[in-house]
Amino acid sequence: MAFTAAPCWAEDGPSIKRVAAGLHDGHAFGPRLKSDGAWIAYGVRESVKGTFKTSYYARSLTESGLFRSVWPNKHPALTSQEGTASFTDMVGYEWGSSDKSGAMVAQHKTKGAEVLIEGINVRVGGPGAQHSPAMSPDNSRLVVVSESQEGGATDLFVADTATEGDTGFQLTFTGDSELSPSWHPTEAKIIHEVRNPLGADIHVFDLDSFEHTPILRLGTSDEIQPTYSPDGKRIAFLSNKDSKDGLRWDLFVFTPGASLPQPVIKGVRRSEKSRGYCWDPLGRYLIAAVEDKLAGYPLVIAPSDGTEPARVLATTKDNMDPTITAVGERALLAWVAIDTEPRPGGAQYRVVYVADFGLMGYGDAAGLQAQTPTVRSKSDAPAAK
Repeated sequence: MAFTAAPCWAEDGPSIKRVAAGLHDGHAFGPRLKSDGAWIAYGVRESVKGTFKTSYYARSLTESGLFRSVWPNKHPALTSQEGTASFTDMVGYEWGSSDKSGAMVAQHKTKGAEVLIEGINVRVGGPGAQHSPAMSPDNSRLVVVSESQEGGATDLFVADTATEGDTGFQLTFTGDSELSPSWHPTEAKIIHEVRNPLGADIHVFDLDSFEHTPILRLGTSDEIQPTYSPDGKRIAFLSNKDSKDGLRWDLFVFTPGASLPQPVIKGVRRSEKSRGYCWDPLGRYLIAAVEDKLAGYPLVIAPSDGTEPARVLATTKDNMDPTITAVGERALLAWVAIDTEPRPGGAQYRVVYVADFGLMGYGDAAGLQAQTPTVRSKSDAPAAK
C-alpha cells in the first residue's frame, strides 16, 4: 500500500515522548490512557529469571518518577487460601475513576484469568476464565467476557464497580460467543460481536430494556471489534468481507438504519490486546496501525467518512495498538512502536509513544482537509477561545 507521509513530529508538530524506554527486556503492548490524561498503563512480555512473564505497569504522565506495577497485592476479594502468589501473570488492565481503581485481568494458577477491581472487593464471576474488560463511560459498571466451563462459547457479564462483594451477573445466554464489548458513550448499551460457525455479526445489548439486538449482518464474513463514535451515532468495525483469504481486516463506518458501511482504512493491524484502531475524540478521524510490512506497519489517520485516503501520522516503525483520549483542548495519542534508540547489545523492543496534540490540529498535521467536529457533550466540548 502507498501512503502520503506527513509525520506528526514535523517542526510545527506536537511533543512526542517515549514512555519507560530501556526499562524492560521485552516488547510493550496494549497501552491504556486514563481518561484525564494523567496516567498510562501498558503491558510487557519479558523474561524474568529465565521465565517469560506478562506484566502491566502504570506510569504518571504528569509527575516524573511516579511508576508502579499492577498486581492484586492483598486484594480484598482473595480468599483465605489465596495470596499474591496465586497469580502468575497480569494479562489485561482498564482504568477506573481513580489512578488505583482499574480492572485487572490476572492469570490465576488454577482458575484461569480473573477480573478484579483494584482496592475493592469486586471479583467478576462466571463459569470459566474472563477477559476483555470494558469500563462504562462513568466508570460505574464493568462488562467482561466470560468463557463457559468447557472453554467453548463465551457470554457477557456486567458488574457494579462500587459495590463490595459484587461478582457480576450474566447478560447473554446464547449458544454463540459474545466478544469484544464496548460501551455507548451516553446510553446504557453495549455493542459487541457475536460469533458462530457461520461468521461474526454485530449486536447491541440494551441494559435498560434487556434487549439483545443484531444491527449488522453481512453474510458469512466476519464483522468484529465494533465501537461507537464519540457522539454515539455511528459505528466503526473491522471486516474481512473484501479479503479473498479472509485474513485482511478493513475498517468500516456506518450509521445504523441510515447508511451502508463505508470503507475508511484498509488492512488494519490487530493484536490480542487491541482493536488496532481508535476514534478521534471528536469523531472526525480514525487512527489505525496498518498490516503492511514493507511500509513498516505504519500508523495512519483518515477521515471517518471515508472521503480521503489514509495518511501516515508517525515516522515510527512496527506500530501497533493506538489509543487516544481528550484532555480539555488537547488530545493524547498513545501507541507502541520499535524504540528509536536500540538497547546495548543491539536488542530492539517496542516501547510506548505518547503524542500531545492540540485537539483541533492533528488532522492538519497529517495534511488532511478540516473535518467538522462532532461535539460529544457540552462538558466535553473544547472551551471557546
